[in-house]
Amino acid sequence: MDSRYRMLGRLKIPCNVIYTDTLVRSLMRIAETKPFLDEYLGTPQEVKLLRKAKVRAITYSNQIEGNNLGESEVTALLQGKRVVGSKKDIKETQNYHEALDYVERLIEDSRPIKLSDMCDLQRLVTQGLLEERQSGRVRSVPVSIVNATTGEKIDECPQPHELKALLDELWLWLSDTKEMNPFVRAFAFHFIAVSIHPFADGNGRTVRLMQHLLLLLSGQRLARFVPSETAIMRGRDRYYAAIRQSRALASLHPILEFLAECFAQSAEEVVDEGRKLLRESAGKTPEARQRKILAFARKHKDFSMHDVVEWMPDVPRRTLERDVATLVKKRALRAKGESKARIYNLAKWQR
Repeated sequence: MDSRYRMLGRLKIPCNVIYTDTLVRSLMRIAETKPFLDEYLGTPQEVKLLRKAKVRAITYSNQIEGNNLGESEVTALLQGKRVVGSKKDIKETQNYHEALDYVERLIEDSRPIKLSDMCDLQRLVTQGLLEERQSGRVRSVPVSIVNATTGEKIDECPQPHELKALLDELWLWLSDTKEMNPFVRAFAFHFIAVSIHPFADGNGRTVRLMQHLLLLLSGQRLARFVPSETAIMRGRDRYYAAIRQSRALASLHPILEFLAECFAQSAEEVVDEGRKLLRESAGKTPEARQRKILAFARKHKDFSMHDVVEWMPDVPRRTLERDVATLVKKRALRAKGESKARIYNLAKWQR
């Protein structure tokens, strides 16, 4: 442990990164998703994926902490509709939505993040749910890390009088690690901040927002599309186990491996969804449909309108008839015979 991080060392909160084979494999998986998410999403599908990512980040970051609202209820709330749920669950959802919007404003500022920014995020997450003197400021009461589902105590947290030194060292660590892999840096910050547990409530949600903010500030645009909270929620018991293990071993590698795996898994799922959306939209423009008809024509010497309809069953017959007529008009297809029994084939110049 670096001698400048004396308080972190004294409380056995690790902050030195070791790149294990497992961690590197997950980082490589994340890297493999970047070309698709960085280059191919300047399309209408980008909006759909961003909307889904926001709903899932809100839903599952809150569910990790015991919220009962699902994706459909969160979607409805964001659309201004009424949903069935406890006032607390609804308020948590509205709060997290505001906090995510605040993250975007912080990114626009293009300045180094400060402790006050993390406090602001915690204030937004807990507004209306926590007594005023503990909202938006470092806690003045002792707390523990608890599994939100089982109520099991995972770890004792630093005492209030230790927090200033710990947070000073955390921000020093952020300054010292600017050249670190941005994903590893964000994941490590996640764990160190959770271990410090600077707030009376809302620590988990605030830290996951900070992870998101750090990735975006480092230029990792794909973080907007990847709600890793989805995978964390699915493996919530492993999440708490990894925190315990990292504390017990005084080593970051268990939690880094877990968080990197969650991000990689979520990124791969988003890529799969994006490709599906692109496939679904591929036949929705006349040009795309006509290209598919020409591809079909290249594989068949002669074909009928019935053959085209069978090959593209999701497109209305009248739409396909217009597309074929357009191709005939462009002389890309040739037609022979009466209209009801007309046969088509590919023009020579298209072969």
